[in-house]
Amino acid sequence: MQSVSDEEKLLQQIDELRGQIKRLKEQRTEIASRIRELKAERRELIEKIKGYRSELQKLREALNGLKEERQSLISQRRELVKKIRQVKSELFARKSVLSNARDASITIGKIRSKIDRLEWRIITESLPLEEENRIIKEIARLEALLEKALEARRAYEECKELRAELKSLMIELNDINKKINEISEKISSVRSRIGALKGDVNNLQQEIDKRSKEIMENAQKLAEITEQLNEIVPRYREAQNKLREIRLGRKKAMEEAILSKKREEAERKLREGKRLTIEDLKVLYGLEDKEAHGA
Repeated sequence: MQSVSDEEKLLQQIDELRGQIKRLKEQRTEIASRIRELKAERRELIEKIKGYRSELQKLREALNGLKEERQSLISQRRELVKKIRQVKSELFARKSVLSNARDASITIGKIRSKIDRLEWRIITESLPLEEENRIIKEIARLEALLEKALEARRAYEECKELRAELKSLMIELNDINKKINEISEKISSVRSRIGALKGDVNNLQQEIDKRSKEIMENAQKLAEITEQLNEIVPRYREAQNKLREIRLGRKKAMEEAILSKKREEAERKLREGKRLTIEDLKVLYGLEDKEAHGA
C-alpha cells in the first residue's frame, strides 16, 4: 500500500511538474517571439531615424549655404548704401551750385552775344575813357555771369547723370533687398523644418529607448524562465525515474509472488507423488526464476 501511495504522489508531482514545464515553455516561446518583434520594430525605427538624421545634415548644410549667401548680399547692400550716400551727397552739392546760379537768368547765348557786342564797340568805336572803362567792367561782369551760367549748365548735366546713377543704384538696392527677404524666408522655412525633424528624431529616439528597455526586460524574464526550467526539468526526470523504479519493483514483487506460489504447488505435488509437469520441474530447479531474471 505504501508503494501505491508513493506512486500516486509521484504521479501527482509529475503532472504538476509537467504542467509547470509546459507553461514555462509556452511563456518562453511567447517572450522570445515578443523579443523578435521588438527587435524588428527597433531596427525599423533605427533606419527611420538614420533617414531623419541624414535629412537634418543636408538641411544644416543648406542653411549654412543660405546664411553665407545672405551675408554676402548684406555686405553688397552695405557697400551699395555707402555708394548711394556718396551720390546723394554729390547731387546735393551740384544742386547747391544750381541754386547759386539762378541769378544768371540770361541765357548763355545772350550773355556771349552781349559780350561780343561790347568787345566790338571797344574795337571799332572811339570811346571816351570813362565809357570804355565802364564797358570793360560790364564785360568782366558778364564774363563772371557767363562762367556761373556755364558752371550751372555743367552742374545740371552732372545732376542728370547723378540722378540716373542714383536711380540705377536704388533699383539695384531694391533687388538686393528682395533677394535678402527671399533668402530670409527660405532660412526661416529650413529652420522650421530642422526644428520639426529634431522633434521627430527625439520622439523616435524615445521609441527606440522604449523598445530597448522592453527587450532587456523580456530578456531578463527569459533568463528567469530558463533558470526555472533548469531547476524543474531535473526534478521532473528524477520523479519519472522514481516512478519507473517503483513500478519495476512492484512488477518484480508480483512475479516473485507468482513464482513462489508455483513452487509451493510443485512441492505439494512432489510430496503427494503426483506427476510433475515440465513447468513444475523448472520451478523446482529454479529454471523459471532464472528465465524471469534473464539468465
